[in-house]
Amino acid sequence: MSQIRHKKDISLRQFISKLRTVVFFKPHNKLQQSPPKQHNNTTNLMKKLIPVISAALGLALATTASASDQALLDLLVEKGLVSSSEAAALKKEAASKSSRAIVTSSSTNIDSLQIRGRVQGQFGYASAKNDNGSGDYNSLELRRVRLGMRGNLAQNVRAQIEANFVPNDAKDFTVRSAFLQWREHDFAHVKVGADKPVFGYEENTSSASIKTVERSMISGIAAPGVMNGVTVDGKLGGMFSYATGFYTDETNRNNDGTSGRYLYGLSGGLKLDDLLPEDHKLGLRLDLLKANDRNGNFGDPFETGVSISAHYSLAPFDLRAEYIQLETFDKDTTRGWYIMPSFFATDKLEFVGRYEQAKSDNAQGIRAASRYARNVDNGILGGGAEHGDKYHAFYLGANYYFAGDAHKVMLGVERSELETDTAGDLKATTVYGAWRMLF
Repeated sequence: MSQIRHKKDISLRQFISKLRTVVFFKPHNKLQQSPPKQHNNTTNLMKKLIPVISAALGLALATTASASDQALLDLLVEKGLVSSSEAAALKKEAASKSSRAIVTSSSTNIDSLQIRGRVQGQFGYASAKNDNGSGDYNSLELRRVRLGMRGNLAQNVRAQIEANFVPNDAKDFTVRSAFLQWREHDFAHVKVGADKPVFGYEENTSSASIKTVERSMISGIAAPGVMNGVTVDGKLGGMFSYATGFYTDETNRNNDGTSGRYLYGLSGGLKLDDLLPEDHKLGLRLDLLKANDRNGNFGDPFETGVSISAHYSLAPFDLRAEYIQLETFDKDTTRGWYIMPSFFATDKLEFVGRYEQAKSDNAQGIRAASRYARNVDNGILGGGAEHGDKYHAFYLGANYYFAGDAHKVMLGVERSELETDTAGDLKATTVYGAWRMLF
């Protein structure tokens, strides 16, 4: 993320102006002149401050070069505080930086403003077979291209907006978040606007931080997506956290002819680090969702959802596990779980494994993975063969972190099997490659 300085902060030029007033003043008469010894002490002190003054002056010239800045530089040379060659070097450095854009907010109510974004390139190859035959598929895509801004207002309010800009696909131009959040108290942050409800540990882990190229099948089934709503979340002491809210369960607002149809959420977390030996970390979480809109965006749609998750780490080892159960308005249940260990072999190289299972009461309740087994050719997925009631998969991968989650590459191989009642088992092998960057 890129930090933007707000114009109400004291500028470098103002700082240098103060230096000019305090340090380089000319006495009005001889009685005001310092004794020779004090003058020498001041000169010695200023010589110690030369690097600081020079750096500040260089930055000021680089961002807002002017005649007054040049005059100050000349004065430094005249006073013998910098040499002519040092002054020339500063001027040259300023010229090289003068083309950098300076962005400020027009509002006087903003304490800070950030530009946020991510670009994620991805490759996938899938080979699948069932009783209808076999096929394969491969693709190179921009998985996510996001750009947004976050501002912290003077009243402890955060404003954020972020959109997805995937080229050549209109349906992937979407608002990923747009909200206001009051952050006056740690025990109660109040958020109003569009964002993901708090449900599912893996689903609520940023795409920049997930350890596998794609999330698990059960997390994808349960994902409620971005919704408008009100969320209150906070921390109670060092161990407990919570979140609760209600959401429209629609893309923006409730459909015509509906009244009071919302998705309600409740989440509680427990952090047990302080009860464990040093360097051991353990977190537990329970998430609940309840919907009353049969036409809503929560999955099938589902009426209820339960997620129980645990995250344990002892560097360089990490272990995550989650169980999710979902129930439709017709009382069909879909449930699943995954376990995901990972290990840093070096400071930058990480190995990851994941095993998952999912099962549905509905014979068509689970669909082949959208990336990329669902896209195999040769017509093997016709007649409902991409839907089934039982699924399991094993993933092995390696991640290399150039700069943490801000810049990394990911490789993975997944073997999956979906049991169907139309064309036997759909067995697929998928190879993933990803290059992900935050700014």
